[in-house]
Amino acid sequence: MLVLALLGAAPAFAADVLPLTAAQKKNLGIATVATATQTASPALTYTARVTLPPASVRVIAAAGAGLVTHVHVQAGDTVKRGAPLVTLSMAGLAEAQNALTQARLRSQLAASNAARDEKLFSEGLIAESRLRATRSEAQSARANLTAAQAALTMLGTGKLAGSAITLTAPIAGVVTESVAGPGQRVDAGMALVKVADLSNLALEIPLSTAQARQVAIGQSVKVADSEASGRVTALLPQLSASQSVLARASLRDPQGLLRPGQSVQVAVAGVQSARTVAVPAAALVWKINVPYVFVETPQGFVPTRVQLVRQNASQAEVDGLAAGSRVAVKGVSALKAQWLGE
Repeated sequence: MLVLALLGAAPAFAADVLPLTAAQKKNLGIATVATATQTASPALTYTARVTLPPASVRVIAAAGAGLVTHVHVQAGDTVKRGAPLVTLSMAGLAEAQNALTQARLRSQLAASNAARDEKLFSEGLIAESRLRATRSEAQSARANLTAAQAALTMLGTGKLAGSAITLTAPIAGVVTESVAGPGQRVDAGMALVKVADLSNLALEIPLSTAQARQVAIGQSVKVADSEASGRVTALLPQLSASQSVLARASLRDPQGLLRPGQSVQVAVAGVQSARTVAVPAAALVWKINVPYVFVETPQGFVPTRVQLVRQNASQAEVDGLAAGSRVAVKGVSALKAQWLGE
């Protein structure tokens, strides 16, 4: 009723100009902002989540059944590459080391015998059959050495001391998970510690299907209130359970302020454009799925059709407006009702 009283009887058709006095504008709470030509598409902001890409995480697992005798780290510790993580006592580890030592000695002896017989055969002092037998023994010894090395490797890689093995960090980073405890028995393949390189993070940005059309691989991403930045690396083809499109972006955080799982605001920069302008998303009105804005003129407000380039919850980038145009951003619903005769 207030809208009709201020604006007069509603027309039966969409008006080309909606005349308003200064008093009517004030009473309806109508406010405007000026647009400006962009030399580049403005960066639109989205809510994102900081994640750890799989390539930044290493899992340290037990290569065989054993007993945890010492845990050197806990979650949150910063470690260097090669730092001790967990010490295990493993049955058969000492035997495997001894077998490797014996195999190495036999291989060295067989190689020495083969070299000696090669020289004797070249001087015509031994028969060819003896040389062939010596060569065969050397080959067999090398094969046994390889098998012994593989058997020891299957029990684990790290610092060996008798029947104990200390698993070490394969990369420098931060311990994100440590599940082993002293006295705990573990099975082969059981994950004991996770180490992550927090200097190489990633972002997951959930987008609506409309927003996803405004984001492309390669666009730069900037985290608000931070020096962290990156680029869009992928747009997942399938929708999530919440019917959103997930965009992934690389992320470098030189200040080290971000943590996996953290929610942040990010700005995704657009491509170069000489015709588009940025307006608040609140300025947009829709008529049969076509976007319009109300442009202020001396005669009143003119519903002006625009082409939507990109949009998020707070901003929109549009084509079809002159630089310096003033558009309504408050009281828009009252203008729309008068325009459409609602």
